[in-house]
Amino acid sequence: MSNFNSAGATRRFLIIISPIFLVFFLLVACGGGNRNNPTNTVVGSTPEVAPTDVPVVTGALKIGITEERLYEITSTDITKLMPGWANVDPAHLRLTSRGQIQPVWISTQGKDYSLLFYGLPSTSRYSDENIYVLTGGAGGEPILMDDKQLQRTNSPALESFMTKIHIEENKVYAPQAIGGDHLFWLSVPGQKTQDFEINLHKITNGVGHIRVSIWGSTESPVEYDHHIVISLNEEKLTDEKWDGAGTRIVEADVPAGMLQDGKNIVSLEVPGDTGAAAEINFVDWIEIDYPRQAEAENDFLSFDITSQMAGSALRLRGFNRPIVVVDVTVPTKTARFAGDIEDNELLFLGEVGHRYLAAGAKGLAKPAYLEPMAFSPDLRAPDVGADYVVVGPQDLLQPLSPLMEWRVSQGLKVISIPLDAVYDQFNEGMPEPEAIRELMAYAAKSWQPVPRYLLLVGDATYDPRGYISPPEANRLPVFFVQTEFGGETASDALFGDVNDDQLPDLAVGRIPAQNAGQVQIIVEKTLAYEQSSTVEDWHTKVLAIADGQETIFKNDAQTFLNEFTTPYQSTLYAPEAGVKDAPEKIKTYFDEGYGLIAYFGHGSINMWGKDRIFMAEDVSRLSNSTRLPVVINMTCLTGLFIHPKVVSLMETLLFYDQGGAVAMLAPTSLTLPSNQSYLSQALVDIMVQDPAATLGEVFLQAQGRVPAGDAGAREVLLTFLLFGDPALKFGIK
Repeated sequence: MSNFNSAGATRRFLIIISPIFLVFFLLVACGGGNRNNPTNTVVGSTPEVAPTDVPVVTGALKIGITEERLYEITSTDITKLMPGWANVDPAHLRLTSRGQIQPVWISTQGKDYSLLFYGLPSTSRYSDENIYVLTGGAGGEPILMDDKQLQRTNSPALESFMTKIHIEENKVYAPQAIGGDHLFWLSVPGQKTQDFEINLHKITNGVGHIRVSIWGSTESPVEYDHHIVISLNEEKLTDEKWDGAGTRIVEADVPAGMLQDGKNIVSLEVPGDTGAAAEINFVDWIEIDYPRQAEAENDFLSFDITSQMAGSALRLRGFNRPIVVVDVTVPTKTARFAGDIEDNELLFLGEVGHRYLAAGAKGLAKPAYLEPMAFSPDLRAPDVGADYVVVGPQDLLQPLSPLMEWRVSQGLKVISIPLDAVYDQFNEGMPEPEAIRELMAYAAKSWQPVPRYLLLVGDATYDPRGYISPPEANRLPVFFVQTEFGGETASDALFGDVNDDQLPDLAVGRIPAQNAGQVQIIVEKTLAYEQSSTVEDWHTKVLAIADGQETIFKNDAQTFLNEFTTPYQSTLYAPEAGVKDAPEKIKTYFDEGYGLIAYFGHGSINMWGKDRIFMAEDVSRLSNSTRLPVVINMTCLTGLFIHPKVVSLMETLLFYDQGGAVAMLAPTSLTLPSNQSYLSQALVDIMVQDPAATLGEVFLQAQGRVPAGDAGAREVLLTFLLFGDPALKFGIK
């Protein structure tokens, strides 16, 4: 094993003002039943009677939202994207999220209408955008918001309320953090002070409260491991010490008058006086509760009614008429308050424990995007079936055409599926890996033929929301699993487990490409490898490379080679620790040509061996373009393709267009050689017993022999992945 040092990353700056619980989104209509709009007809809690002849419409509209607001979409917005919906009665529009029907408010004016709804923000690891789905036609009647009238009150009026600002930046990835977030703002070691600037708006005088979420990553035998002092605007708030590694919420009350309207400085000091050899604290987020004026900002305001506000009305000011207030405490049971409002303010008497959103005429937001859902190809059609399934973004699927034609010529039934179609038909539009697994589970039960191979096309990162990584680094998501030594890492094995028996049921491979050019390289390598008219000597040659740091690696390599008898030709290269010419020797072996190259030893993301016996930078010197091996990595981390800044050794060998490898088995984590041997022994046994098997078939059978009930062996099962085409006709004959 070797240590993995993750690079830092810069995340977008997030400022979210929200209640104690998770932030919610809301869309409601304004103007319904308003004397300033006398011609407006409102479809409220009692829907209009639907016409007898309801148009039959097809398709669905996908709505993406990113923040808590009152949203509005109009008939013009809808029919621009869905022309066939021009005559749809809005009383037959249905909005859902994750399959659950969401309340809406519909207002009409002649043939035009608007639809407003309240939506939750995304809680997905994989997307900043939460997805709502709009369907129409017969049988699609909506659930409508409750319609409530504003109550006149003589209660005492409050001019402010308590709110919360949440500030978070994700710049540093910590895979070994347990129990939640793995992306942190920054690390603060001992004997350092870090300042954070926080801007508060429309603040009023009163007490507040601050919370700082910290992950202490270090622990030692001393009495306590961590010591934090938090100050606000140069005034000390709290001095806290604790023992052990893990997440800690450090909090303190803020006296009245200490918070300022505008810039505030939160200082976090680590005195470094614990006596521990090292102290490192990762800051995750900062929250401040503070009193805020009940004045709209951009014609919008969100607020909670606390017990301290019981019996008092809140004077809502600064709105453009008309004003709408919506109770969003239970997102699936929202209620709309509207009435005759003469002024640009509103005296509102709310219920304790409830959350409300208010919007004026200009306070309704538009979704981040609207687009038709992808229902082609119809993946639930009765005649769908395939042996060989390819899933990826459309631009990455196009270069695969020659390979797919080649597979068809070999007798396989092939289907190419755009990623959006999988998301939209099997996961309500959410871009998560579960969508692909649901597709394959459905295919295993309903398709004929049942899939044998799944080729995933697209790169992924540990930063799927794109805080630090560019869009091209997140083309097709990966499952994340937690491991003992490496912490969180990537797994494609779960895509193939379609019956929840903890073992893959079909051969899964990935081309971790960011662009079409990389896909084309793999296609050309694969076709050249398989379409060679002759079997040359190098196809039957097997090379095992052993790290000289420990005897166990040489023993494992030799055991692996011992299984290959005539007609195979085996070679062991085991350089002693400290040698300098290993990279040149390994280059020579690649260039000479071997059908299979296996490495046993220490490894990291971009190298073999603690002595750096072969590194990613050495790949550019290879010249084995007509003698491409399958490369097996019985090591650690060389397949960690999810790092957004460091290119793994696997990726370098795979995408090198002048040679390298045609396909690879490589790990995304740290595991022990004793557990890796389950897989390496199974691989060699199956290769020898069934030389006609494809690489994916060999790998799938080997996975089935790994004892999944053993924790260490299961990590090997989850984190050793196949990169390249799983239907590759293996070249050792």
